[in-house]
This record gives sequence, structure tokens and C-alpha cells, in this order.
Amino acid sequence: MKKVLYIISDLLIAALLAGAYIVQYFAKRKLGMNRWIVFKISKVKEALPIDMLRYVAVAAVLALAVLVLILYGRNRKAYQKILLPMVIVTIVLAAGYLGFTLYFSQERVRAYYLMLPLIGLANVVQLAKTFTAMKLCKVSKP
Repeated sequence: MKKVLYIISDLLIAALLAGAYIVQYFAKRKLGMNRWIVFKISKVKEALPIDMLRYVAVAAVLALAVLVLILYGRNRKAYQKILLPMVIVTIVLAAGYLGFTLYFSQERVRAYYLMLPLIGLANVVQLAKTFTAMKLCKVSKP
């Protein structure tokens, strides 16, 4: 059952990241999508403090990723070897999310504000999967 949930979460992460790419692809290729994005983002910017929210989301993801790294570092020998790739993927995704948030903007990437939640949700799913694996995959001492 655990393997099935891990596979489903991996597929969900891949679908979220692919969805972020597809949104950007169609924003560049289709003029109607580009206009729709500009219109919707302007409405969202009026209603929400979106610039503050994106930095809060990145800070939360980074804090949880650092917590994963600290917990793994403290009890490295207590965890199974399968956990190391999960921790590495978690750190890489969190660093990629930070880099995407800081390096790009709506002027450089038209679908920027639509891609951020998708990438952030992929990070949250990966963090949940890693925390669950850390809870369940401890090596029992003989």
C-alpha cells in the first residue's frame, strides 16, 4: 500500500510540474491564453497581496525542507537507504522553487503567477511524502 501511495504522489508531482510547463507553453503560443492570463492576474493582484504571498510560500517550503534535512542528518543511521533520494529530491525541488521565484517575474515568464502555485504544490506533496517516509521507514534495532 505504501508503494502505491508513493507512486501516486510521484505521478502527482510530475503532473504538477508538467502542468506548469504546459501553462507557460500555451501562454507563449496562444494569444488568447496570454490575454486571459494578463486579465486574470491583474484581477488577482487587485484582490490579494500576491507579492507577499509568494515570498511567504517560498519561506514556508524552505523552512520545511531545512527541517527535513536536519531530521535526516540527526538520525541518518536510523533511516533506510530509500530515504536519501527522497531528501535529495525535496531539497532540489525547494531550491528550484526559490530560484524560480527570485529569478523570474511576470515580465520574463508570462504565466509566472499561474506556475508558482503548481510548483509550490509539487513541493508540498514531496515534503509530505518525505515526512511520511521518515515516520514510517525507520530501521528497527535488533
